[in-house]
Amino acid sequence: MKSARSIVILFLIAAGICLPLRTGAEDGNPRFLSSILWSKARDVAVDGPYAYCAFLNGLVVLDLTNKRSPAAVSQLYLGGGFDIEKKGTLVFLAAGKRGLQIVDVSAPASPVLQGEAATAGPAMAVAVGERHAFVAAGPAGLQVFDIGNPGSPKAVASFDTPGESEGVTLLGTTLFLSDGEAGLQIIDVRNPAAPKKIGYLDTPGTARQTAVSGRYAFIADGAAGLTVIDITQPGAPKQAASFMTSSYANSIALGDGGIACVGTLYDGGFQVLDIGKPEAPASLAIVKYTMYNEAWGVGVSGTTAYVVDYFSGIHLLDISSPAKPAVVGRFATPSSIITAAVQDRTLYAIGELSGIQIFDVTDPAAPRVLGASSISRGVQGLTVQGSLAYETERRVLNILDVSDPPRPKIIKSFPLPGVPRAVVVRDRYVYVTSDHSGFHVVDVADPRSPKVVGSLAMPGFAYGLAVAGDRAYICSSDTGFHVLDIAKPEAPALLGSFRTSGEPYAVAIKDSIAFVADGPEGLLVLDIADPRAIKAVGSASFEGFANGVAVSGNRAYLSDETFGLRVFDIGDPAAPKLVGSFRTPGEPATVRVSDGLIILPDSFSLFLFK
Repeated sequence: MKSARSIVILFLIAAGICLPLRTGAEDGNPRFLSSILWSKARDVAVDGPYAYCAFLNGLVVLDLTNKRSPAAVSQLYLGGGFDIEKKGTLVFLAAGKRGLQIVDVSAPASPVLQGEAATAGPAMAVAVGERHAFVAAGPAGLQVFDIGNPGSPKAVASFDTPGESEGVTLLGTTLFLSDGEAGLQIIDVRNPAAPKKIGYLDTPGTARQTAVSGRYAFIADGAAGLTVIDITQPGAPKQAASFMTSSYANSIALGDGGIACVGTLYDGGFQVLDIGKPEAPASLAIVKYTMYNEAWGVGVSGTTAYVVDYFSGIHLLDISSPAKPAVVGRFATPSSIITAAVQDRTLYAIGELSGIQIFDVTDPAAPRVLGASSISRGVQGLTVQGSLAYETERRVLNILDVSDPPRPKIIKSFPLPGVPRAVVVRDRYVYVTSDHSGFHVVDVADPRSPKVVGSLAMPGFAYGLAVAGDRAYICSSDTGFHVLDIAKPEAPALLGSFRTSGEPYAVAIKDSIAFVADGPEGLLVLDIADPRAIKAVGSASFEGFANGVAVSGNRAYLSDETFGLRVFDIGDPAAPKLVGSFRTPGEPATVRVSDGLIILPDSFSLFLFK
């Protein structure tokens, strides 16, 4: 088959092992240990009792024996995963910037990377023939690989197309390439080393994915919905019909009995169409299966449709009665990972719309699930002290009892002015920054009856906060870096400020030095010995956006929203030196370090490094 929050989401820890694509060998490079809480599913291929799923982090294998509750049996971190096809004991993933990935799944519980090949553009989709893999590589068009030796695939041809290739379907020796705004490209691949275009048709929308049956090609055509093309004469294809789907048509799969299943975006849901008469498609049903309904992928096997939702996981629908599809099962995933905190060897992670997740990371290569809370929304900050966790959520400070990890519970939701963001706890006080409100000190000596005991009004967005000694250090993307005297919690006072050239998002303190993640300007080093005369003493710029920083020994760890993790030697603070890095698929928002363990929430998942 081919196709384009709750404790259940803690899915791959108990049954699978995360393996790195590359761990990096040079001194300073972080060593990949594991990646958990995966999000962003894109495609699925079903074979027998297993579903092989492409996530933007790599491969997930599900056991479908109990369709009501599919169980994860393994995962393999590959650094990318947009589209997947299975052939024999191998699965082929179009892995974006990671190119083509070939994985041996002869033992589904222990997938092994067999081979990989770089592509000229991001690998968006793949179709597999007898000896060749055909990859839709975005702006680079079609890439062809000889896979006679799966361990060493070889590029044999490339074929540029006028658009951005996003989907590919192979029928015999003919390829149907979904070429974005350039529509459908029909390519003869009888000689894979010399692809030849034999026909094309510019469709009304943006061709995302194509399914073929008989003399018709059915295209998920973006904002134009479903476009049906008569391909009786491949050299002269012509439009036979157009049907406006419930929303942006992103994926398509054909079922038995003359039906097409369409996955749509922007809350369009899953739609079943009657294509018994291809020239006159008709809607049979629309299913809204979850909160957001972002069906990036869809597949069909027998009477079951598999809806691959970007934010919430894999949904199984019974389509034995196409006019009345029914959700029968779900493999749930978080929508995104926002932040994390660690205490001793217990890790606490926050996912958007998925509450707090708790893991034992005594063995960080195999984190063990301990528990999860009810849903939280809009969480920005998280910190833990003793048996209590503190999270900033929308306009409140939530205080959670985590003494019994399997059953964490909120014991108090305390309203705060503005939009609470960064949070630090020390002894009986919680220090909070709040957008458009400033800095607040909350007395939590009695966590069931917290009270604000001191505040300092500050304009703008206050993203970063660190507390050391009698001082608090605040990063505001609007007003710069600030040092506050908090010796008297009831009367915090501004001691000094420094206007950075970027957008300060986070700060870490070591002795009398502040290391600031300064947005587009990278790492900024400030001498704060005299807070009334703060001085810039060093910097390290790079192409990206620094939004998180942590310091351990002579290393500074920066989260780069556009890249991943960057590591700097700060033995000489005046001259920070880049010594290591790790590219991640998502968008990191912060970084934490504890006892040598580096924690990077990456929006798509949570990474653990040494």
